[in-house]
Amino acid sequence: MMVLDNGSLRLSNVTKTDAGIYTCVARNQFGVASSSGSLLVKEATTITSPAGHLDVTVGESIVLPCQVSHDPTLDLKFTWFFNEQVIQFGSHGAYFEKVGGHSAGDIMIRNIQLSHAGKYTCAVQTKVDSVSIATDVVVRGPPGPPLDCQVTEMTETTASLSWKPGLDNHSPILSYIIQARTAFSLGWQTVTTVIGQLRGKQLSATVTDLSPWVDYEFRVLATNSVGTGEPSKPSKKTRTKEMLPRVTPARVSGGGGGRSELVITWEPVPEEMQSGPGFGYVVAFRPLGAQGWMQAAVTSPDASRYVFKNESIPPFSPYEVKVGVYNNKGEGPFSPNITIYSAEEEPSRAPVRLRARSVSASEVEVTWKPLAWSNSRRRILGYELLYWGEKEKQDAASVVRTGGNKTSVLIRDLEGSSTYYISLRAYNSAGVGPQSSVVNVTTKKPRKEST
Repeated sequence: MMVLDNGSLRLSNVTKTDAGIYTCVARNQFGVASSSGSLLVKEATTITSPAGHLDVTVGESIVLPCQVSHDPTLDLKFTWFFNEQVIQFGSHGAYFEKVGGHSAGDIMIRNIQLSHAGKYTCAVQTKVDSVSIATDVVVRGPPGPPLDCQVTEMTETTASLSWKPGLDNHSPILSYIIQARTAFSLGWQTVTTVIGQLRGKQLSATVTDLSPWVDYEFRVLATNSVGTGEPSKPSKKTRTKEMLPRVTPARVSGGGGGRSELVITWEPVPEEMQSGPGFGYVVAFRPLGAQGWMQAAVTSPDASRYVFKNESIPPFSPYEVKVGVYNNKGEGPFSPNITIYSAEEEPSRAPVRLRARSVSASEVEVTWKPLAWSNSRRRILGYELLYWGEKEKQDAASVVRTGGNKTSVLIRDLEGSSTYYISLRAYNSAGVGPQSSVVNVTTKKPRKEST
């Protein structure tokens, strides 16, 4: 204890035994004066939770403890600070929640995010003292987006890329994923993965197997033990160099057409497979067994058909056909050889022995003798049956078409007790042949409904 110059009494290292009534007595030549007061000694407030350092992963929920030992006669006030800013519970997106009891000021952080990393301070106040404790929280998460993704070189089928690493978010980057897209793709597609703990201010990789003469965009994503982060901003669109076309048309076929025609068809090569400007097709054909090829250039890249017309082409003759490609760089490969047939002649004869009989009030069966199935100039692919009522004109006839070598048809949904006229003709890819003679048939009388 020490009496100060102004008469005050200073007590250091106060203990419970210092509690009691203290009296100050002052004297001078005129007399004596005194004043008394009581000293109450309370238990010191102490935080029993240790200060700490927490490592957590994005999405986890954690509790930050603030356990307190204090005098039971004193009320406690807990205040939490995040990076020295007071936490307003209920206004941080429900991430922070008080979970402590009377002597604890614990808080829970739910679904912790990268933005929640930092210094958390618990401050405890009573009427007579105050204490605080701090905890550093490190949040580990997927890497941030890589920076400055750009194309440094393009060839016909490769692209060299460079980028800078983004934040690793407290977990080392293990690999990078490189994605590409074009105007023809449905979205971003992974084209390569660079594995290993790459270090340095500038990173690079080469993407292969690209299509020539196509605009590409690239982006990079980083991966660590927590997961894969957000992608970098896309690189500027850059086009691969042109080269000779490598892809031939698909589904080369043909046949049909008009008299003295050879019709050749194919599926056009997609723009992203044309390898350069000036794209077109080379159509080559020859009679089956011949030596030399006849060729024709088709300059439209969207073309899917070529017709060679010449009066000397025999009907329904076999031809070998192939379709090649070219662009400004030169000619590419041809498709495999296939065999197609020139246009055939339409059927030259009408079916015979056409017969019709009424089956019911609404149905008629028609039969005929088939024509020869095929010869060197034409085929029979089927028959067209025409029928019309006695009050109708033949131009308004209904048509029933059969396929194959069928020799009968059942006509349905006719009217009872009605006369119908029927004719028949054969058809093939060149058209229809002459009509048969016309026959007529009368449907049966409808049955009367019983009463």
